[in-house]
Amino acid sequence: MNLKHTSKDIFGLAVENFYNSADLTPISVHLQGFDDDEIPVDYLFRNYSEMPILEKKALDLCKGNVLDVGCCAGSHSLELKKRNLEVFPIDISKKCINICQKLGLANAKHGDFYELIPKQYDTILMLMNGIGIAKSIKHLPVFFEKLKQLMHQESQVLLDSSDLIYLYDKAPEPKSSESYYGEMVFQTSYKGERSEPFPWLFLDYKLLRSEAKQHGLDCQLIYKDEHYGFLAQLRLS
Repeated sequence: MNLKHTSKDIFGLAVENFYNSADLTPISVHLQGFDDDEIPVDYLFRNYSEMPILEKKALDLCKGNVLDVGCCAGSHSLELKKRNLEVFPIDISKKCINICQKLGLANAKHGDFYELIPKQYDTILMLMNGIGIAKSIKHLPVFFEKLKQLMHQESQVLLDSSDLIYLYDKAPEPKSSESYYGEMVFQTSYKGERSEPFPWLFLDYKLLRSEAKQHGLDCQLIYKDEHYGFLAQLRLS
């Protein structure tokens, strides 16, 4: 998960402590109006057999050189490396990248997706609600244009998201003409450290497909799970 707008490296702290001392203290996730949630830190170090079907399907589709966006502790990149794929993990967390390198991911780099130097990849992998880094519906054009800078005609983008309509009895009334119920603002905390609020986007598949088409990208549904989550593949039109 790529937390561009946090002032504290919450995920990095948790990943570092688990790697160094097997500290199982979970990461807490806060969303106004909902109960707090927890992310078990050992889940960030899961292997292929422990991954949900959606992630397995995404990894099985990866080919060529792979850009793993928001790699966190590198669980997906490590599996791709085992398959002899050339993988380039990136994350804005310096601590996470340090642990990735210690785990053997020599290509792991600290960096922001939006600031990447244009280079073409065969696969761009964006898991754990990878569309989230688009931040909002309004920011989707910037997100799609950045993707296209990193693609050639045969490239694929594999990303997942969830339709948050399940959180409501019915689709909530928009607060403005531009608001969408999948635009969330989270905070995370760990051992007394708390992040600043940061935006994170969840999209339903129909809207993703429509928005992608407007920006010259074909969108195909690869898999849909039982909890409103889905995996999609994007290609240049």
